Amino acid sequence: MNMKGLILLGILFFATYPAVALACPPPTPAPAPPPAPAPSVPLSSNSMMGPTASNGLNAALQLSAKAHALLDQATEQGFDVSNISDFIAEADALLEKAQKIRICNPIPASNMIREASAVYTEAISELEALLG
Repeated sequence: MNMKGLILLGILFFATYPAVALACPPPTPAPAPPPAPAPSVPLSSNSMMGPTASNGLNAALQLSAKAHALLDQATEQGFDVSNISDFIAEADALLEKAQKIRICNPIPASNMIREASAVYTEAISELEALLG
């Protein structure tokens, strides 16, 4: 065979079997994707805020006890504390309502607890100043 024959044979061979097919192995199937994780219970703002409301409630209850103790002392000493007593009663109502809704609505309960705590703190400072 001469050179022309070899070239023609090569052209015929590569026309029948492309070079890409010889150079690349056949594709393998892609591995199956991992199974999807089981759907978990999504976190809600209520489940995340519940502990915050509980902590705030404990602090507000301590402030309430201190405010009531100081109010009793001021009353025993004969001071006129009717306006402070009204504020403490208002804070007591807020705190009671917050305790009722704390489990199902912790965000508004937390706001009520915060407001009641502010009133208790103000009443405590006024009563301490009054009692000296």
